[in-house]
Amino acid sequence: MSARGGRMFGDVREGSSGGWFATGLATPSGVMRSPVRVWLLTLATFGLYGLRWYYIVNRELRDFDPRIQVRPALALLSVTLGALVIVPAVVSIVHTGSRIAQAQRRAGLFAGSVSGIRGLLLGLVLGMTPLYYQHHLNEVWIARN
Repeated sequence: MSARGGRMFGDVREGSSGGWFATGLATPSGVMRSPVRVWLLTLATFGLYGLRWYYIVNRELRDFDPRIQVRPALALLSVTLGALVIVPAVVSIVHTGSRIAQAQRRAGLFAGSVSGIRGLLLGLVLGMTPLYYQHHLNEVWIARN
């Protein structure tokens, strides 16, 4: 259990205690997840958990800041059926990295610390994109809570 009342690395907790930010964003933060656990579950389920994670992460980013434009279902569709054509999946993965960078800026973190291109390339190395992106998302959630 974390000091905020939820499981530190589970997917069941909604935001922090109270769920609102003190600095003006009236949206709950995302869920802290262990990046290694996300990556291992993705590998163990042959990508199924990764797809679920991808949808949830894009939804959390949209909910975190209304200026982050994303339709989570369309992002998921891009990395599933769109992967048959390759381009939609590549664009979606890179854009998700850009959305995380946008959330980092909004949280007051160094803006250049996450890269959609790096996330894409890490996906080619043992599917490490979820590990990389979740690590940077956790930094956003910590900074905002």
